[in-house]
Amino acid sequence: FWPKNHQNPKVDVSADPGLFVLAMKYFAFLVTVAHAVSPMEKVFSMLSDLETKVLEDGKAAEQAYENYTKFCTRGKRDLGYDIQDGEKTVEELTASIDKSSSDIEVSSSKIQELQGAITKSEADLKAATDMRTKEQAEHKAAKIELEDATDMLGRAIKTLSKGTALLQEPGSAANLVQALGAVVDAAAFPNHEKQSLMAFVESATAQPAVAAYQSKSGGILSTLEDMKEKARDDLTTLISEDKKAQHSYLMLKQSLEMQMAADKKEMDQAKAVHAEASEAKATAEADLDGSSKDLANDKTSLQQLEASCSQADDDYQEATKSRSEELEALKKAQEVLQEKTGAAQAGVYGAAMFLQVKSSGAFEVVQKVRSLAKKAGSSNLENLASNIESLLQTRHGADVFAKVKDLIQNMITSRKEEAAADATKKAYCDEEQTKTNAKLEELTGTKESLSVKVDKKSSEAETLKSEAATLQRELADLSKLQIEMDETRREESAAFKKQKADLEQGLEGVRSALSVLRDYYESGATSFLQQPALGHSKDTAASTGILGMLEVVESDFGRSLAQTETVEATKAEEYDTMSKQNKLTKVQKDADQKFKSKTAMALDKAVADLSSDTAANQEELAAVETYKESLAKQCADGGMSYAERAAKREEEIEGLKDALASLGGTDLNAVLLQAAGLRGAVVKPHVH
Repeated sequence: FWPKNHQNPKVDVSADPGLFVLAMKYFAFLVTVAHAVSPMEKVFSMLSDLETKVLEDGKAAEQAYENYTKFCTRGKRDLGYDIQDGEKTVEELTASIDKSSSDIEVSSSKIQELQGAITKSEADLKAATDMRTKEQAEHKAAKIELEDATDMLGRAIKTLSKGTALLQEPGSAANLVQALGAVVDAAAFPNHEKQSLMAFVESATAQPAVAAYQSKSGGILSTLEDMKEKARDDLTTLISEDKKAQHSYLMLKQSLEMQMAADKKEMDQAKAVHAEASEAKATAEADLDGSSKDLANDKTSLQQLEASCSQADDDYQEATKSRSEELEALKKAQEVLQEKTGAAQAGVYGAAMFLQVKSSGAFEVVQKVRSLAKKAGSSNLENLASNIESLLQTRHGADVFAKVKDLIQNMITSRKEEAAADATKKAYCDEEQTKTNAKLEELTGTKESLSVKVDKKSSEAETLKSEAATLQRELADLSKLQIEMDETRREESAAFKKQKADLEQGLEGVRSALSVLRDYYESGATSFLQQPALGHSKDTAASTGILGMLEVVESDFGRSLAQTETVEATKAEEYDTMSKQNKLTKVQKDADQKFKSKTAMALDKAVADLSSDTAANQEELAAVETYKESLAKQCADGGMSYAERAAKREEEIEGLKDALASLGGTDLNAVLLQAAGLRGAVVKPHVH
């Protein structure tokens, strides 16, 4: 509403004392409220404080997230190692249970087989003992009968030798029995002996061989002599057969007892293996149950940890996004307020602000900015101070302070943008460095763990290979020993068969010679009516020595044969026992060798896989270390930490805000015009 012909309106307050008084009162009022903070300034301050709080909360959240990320990384790594070890333990325990089950099955089968063999041997021994007892009773009865018959025949012959010569005449079997009865009656034999002798003679004469007895001597005495010789031969044969039967029984008994002893010893060993395997299996099953539960718990814990870490990551990303949106909203609100409310501020709060500037001097803000620039060592702030001073010196009017305020506000905005960029870079660098360090820690831990596992599994594999090789050599030695035992057994068996044949042949020859000599020297006893010698007689005395010596030889041959058979049976039993033991040992060692070889192969494969993992880990570790070096160069702070830069920048912003607060929102012309109202007075502006 200035007059059109006035380009430079002036107000002469001296021409109008009333206007002058009104202006002075208004100035006094403005001086009173000069130090009060306007609501709009309070809004800007609150927005700035909220922005600072949001940034600080973001830093705290970022630190908490980094710490939790480290916790997640360590937890996943440790649980991963625990799961790997648990799976390996479960695999080893399962293999141990399988081996123990196999040992139990083999030993159970062996125990059952041996128990059956022992039961059969016991039954065979009992049957042989019963049979031998029966044979002994029968042989004893037959021996008594033959001994009694021989004695009775001897006494009968002695009695008959005193009788008449009629007994020398040949006769029929009936005549022989009749004559013998008469002689026996005459000799007053006891009734039971008479009955036995007569029964024996009747039995003997009833056989076809009686003709041979009669023809041999032609008389009853010769016949009785033959019968006596036959009874004695039968007695000798009976005794010999009884000895053979006893020897065979003893050999069988010894063989069965040795077999049972060996089987029982082997069964005790099998039972020991069975008990050991059962105990090992029970222990392994208990350990497997605990390890399986621990493994399941570790897997569940890992799933829960992964879910928790994933949720935390999502929450952090969501919070970061929300925080960024809040900061953007605050920034936009400040920009809108700065852009849209300048004139309104000038109309409502401008006079007081202007008076504050004027009351402290027009260039107070310049001094503040320049002092701040000097303190901060900032060329940008120094340039800002120079620009403000230039504006104040060269420009006049309502817009000069707005321009100054724009310069300061732009600097504040620039500093805030720098702070935001620096914070973003700091957050990026911190996040990347944290992730990189965590990754390096993880990879280094993995490297050490892999190295330990490779060394451990390699050592276990070598140990198992060495043990398997030892078992293989022992199996080869065992096979070689069994071959040598087989060859020795064949040679011993062949030697035994030859020696037995020689001894049996020798016994047969000795017994044949004894039979021949006995038949000659002990047969054909002379009667009481002997014929005169015709130039030759039997040398009974010499024959007795020969027969005695042959009996000694027969006894030696028989004893040697029995000893040979006993030695052979012992060696055969020892061979069978050792062969069975070798067979059981071979089964056990073969199973152990296969198990150890299979386990060693599995360990070699695991070592190969771990070596591949180690190479991949080393390659990844080198890449991460290279990235860390690059990140360190990218995030270098130039000798000033982020906290120091932030504090310095915050101090600059606060100084600029203080300078901005010193300016207010309008100029003196607007104040005077507002005070003058519609009076139309010309006001002369104050010029520095």
